Amino acid sequence: MSKHINLLARTYKNVDIWSTDDLSLGSLVNQTIRDHLRRADITLLLLSADFAFEEIFDVEARTLLSAYSRQKDIHRYVVPIIVRDFIWRDHYDEAYDIEKLKFFDKIAHDPENREATYREITEVLKEYIEQINAHTIQMVIPTWVGYIGGIMYNNGFIKNQQTSLYTNFKRTLKFELNDDMDATCQAMLAGEADLIWATLDRLPSVLHRLRDHNPKVIFQASWSNGADVIIARKHIKSIADLKGKKVIYPHDSPAFTFLMYVLQKHGMQATDLIHIPQRLTDLDLITKTFLVDDSIDAVVVWSPYAEACLAEGKAENMFVIASSADYPHLIADVVVASEDFVHLNTHEMSEMLSGWLSQMERCSSDSLYKIGAIGVLIEAIVKPLPAIIPSIIRGSLTESLQNYFDSSLNKVHLCTLADNQRFFGLDGQPAEAELLYKQFLAMQYPEFINDPAMQWSEVSDTHILEQIIAQAQATPASDVVKTEQEEPK
Repeated sequence: MSKHINLLARTYKNVDIWSTDDLSLGSLVNQTIRDHLRRADITLLLLSADFAFEEIFDVEARTLLSAYSRQKDIHRYVVPIIVRDFIWRDHYDEAYDIEKLKFFDKIAHDPENREATYREITEVLKEYIEQINAHTIQMVIPTWVGYIGGIMYNNGFIKNQQTSLYTNFKRTLKFELNDDMDATCQAMLAGEADLIWATLDRLPSVLHRLRDHNPKVIFQASWSNGADVIIARKHIKSIADLKGKKVIYPHDSPAFTFLMYVLQKHGMQATDLIHIPQRLTDLDLITKTFLVDDSIDAVVVWSPYAEACLAEGKAENMFVIASSADYPHLIADVVVASEDFVHLNTHEMSEMLSGWLSQMERCSSDSLYKIGAIGVLIEAIVKPLPAIIPSIIRGSLTESLQNYFDSSLNKVHLCTLADNQRFFGLDGQPAEAELLYKQFLAMQYPEFINDPAMQWSEVSDTHILEQIIAQAQATPASDVVKTEQEEPK
C-alpha cells in the first residue's frame, strides 16, 4: 500500500508521508509518534484485533481520535481501514462515532482484490488532499505598512493564483483589515483567521485569549521607527515636565507600552503622571478629546493619528516630545498562528514567508518599488468599496491614504530574513524578542511571569524560519545573480 500512497507525494509537493519506519535513532519513540498523530492532516488507522488488544489502543488511537473529534471542522481526516475483521464497533464507535468516518471495510488480504482496494484508498486520499489545498490561508492585518511584504507577495488582498504558493501547492492567500485586537482574536477563535497580527508588547494578552489554540509567534514583520509618539502642549518641554500632568492614551495598546517604557528610561514611574486611560482603542476619539480639552497635557498615539492631531491642532501649541524613532527596537509587529496550523502547513508557510521576505529585500533596495507597493496597498483598500461611492470621494480617500502610507513608510523598518534571525536568536546571539518579551511581562503582565506556558520558549516557533534559512543557504550564488539580472525585464 505504501507504494500506492507514495505516488501522491510525487504529485503534490506539500505531501509528506510518515510512519514509524521514519523514526530516527535515539528519538523518544512514544512522544514522536504522538506528535505526528496530533499534527497529521490525514491518518490511516489500520484496524485489527491485535491492534485493539494492545495498549496502543489506549495511547496512540485515543490521541489520534481525540485530536480528530476536536478539529474535524478544519480539514483533519482519519481513514480507518479494516486489515483483519473484528468487533471494532465495540472498541471505537461508542467513544468517537467512528462509523461516521469513511470506512474501508473490504479486507485487503486476497491477491484478487488487494490492488483494487489500495487504489480506492489512494483515490480517497487524493480527494482529501485536494480539499485541504482548496482551503484559502486567511490573514488578518492592521491598517499599517509593516505588513506590506505579504500584500505585495499576494499582489493585493484577494485570493491570487499567480503566486508561488498557488503554483507549488494550489493554495491561495487572502488578507483582511482589522485594527481591533479583540475582534482579531475572535476571528481566529471562530476559525475565520489562520494568521493574525500582534505587537510583541501586547503579545501576552493575545496569547492568553487564544490559549486553547496554543498560539505561536512565527515571524517578525516590522519595527516601529517613529510611528508611535508622545505629543505634548507647548508648556511641556521634556519627558520630565510630564510629572504631575494629565496624559491620555488607549490603555490596552502599544501606546501604553511606549509611554511606560519612555518613563522608565527617564527614571520616572507610572505614578508620576495623572493617567487618563481609554479602554476603547478609538484613536480618532482620543485625539479629538485631547484637541478640545486643554486640561489634558499630552496624548500618546501612533501614525496616522499623530499626524492628524498635529495637523488639526495649532502646530505652535504642541509638538512631539518622544517617538519610537528614539527607541527603534521596541514596538515590533509579529505574525501569530496556532501550533496546529503551523505544523499542518509548514511547506506552504515556508513558501509564503519566503516570498514575503523577497518583497522586503526589494523594498529596502528600491525606492521606486516602495511607491508601487503603496499603490497596491491603496488599491486593495479602495477597490472593494461599493460602486455607489462617488468617484470624487474615492479620489479623496486615495489621496489621503497615499499621504498616510507615504508618511508611514518613513516611520517603519520592514524586516528582512537577517532581522528575523536576530529577533528569534537564529544568528547565534541571544534573541532580541526574548529579552524584550521578558521586559514586557515584568512591566505589564506580572501575573504571567512564572507561568510556564507564557515563556518565550513556549510561545515562539522558529522551525519555518529555520527551513527558510536552510533553503537560502542552499541556493547557489549564481542563481541569485541570475534572478537579479532577469528582474529588469
